[in-house]
Amino acid sequence: MLILIQSKVARGVLWATTVVLVSVGGYFAGWAAETKYEDLITIDTPPPEVKLEEQGRYEEAIQAVLDRRREGLHEADADSRVAQIYLDRAKKDLANREKWAQQAASYLDKAAALAPKDPFILEGAMDGFNSVGNYSEQGCPDYEKAVGFGEAALALLQGSTVTVEGHVRSYPTQPIKEGIEPRLKRIRRKVEAWCRKTSQGVTQSPARRKLNSCVLG
Repeated sequence: MLILIQSKVARGVLWATTVVLVSVGGYFAGWAAETKYEDLITIDTPPPEVKLEEQGRYEEAIQAVLDRRREGLHEADADSRVAQIYLDRAKKDLANREKWAQQAASYLDKAAALAPKDPFILEGAMDGFNSVGNYSEQGCPDYEKAVGFGEAALALLQGSTVTVEGHVRSYPTQPIKEGIEPRLKRIRRKVEAWCRKTSQGVTQSPARRKLNSCVLG
């Protein structure tokens, strides 16, 4: 009888241990699925599009990003990354700079529309539209849009931490705010420096805009 009881207890302990291990394993599998692509942006494991972009194979790099959506990369993150590739292309291709900048703008808008509560996506849109403004003949609407996205990102960072939809972890807000605020301030300076003057009928030559862009960043 004692042996039978001990056997049942042993089976019960084994079952409970198995359930716990499966649960823990499932948790970490979910964590791994989320962090898989976050880890790809580290120096040790760059995402696959980086090498393609370095080689000037921009369309292949963009396709590599879009393909990773099927493997778990969030669509908004993919669109934000595609926008950055277009901006990098705009930086190097002077003859078609504005064309690529506008392509970037369309992806930035799409990313922000897909993830309006994600401060990281909005921060990327702020920086992206700042660059679009630098690369555009009439950049003021883009700078003003950048300010709007920056302010929207800060509005999501009121508590000590922020939880982003689709992520299993929370992030401390203070370092994010400290990163956004000085860049947002510089973009506001651009708007103050010439966008309001332009709206009052004072136009700037392309050379002057280029000079201001270099000075104000």
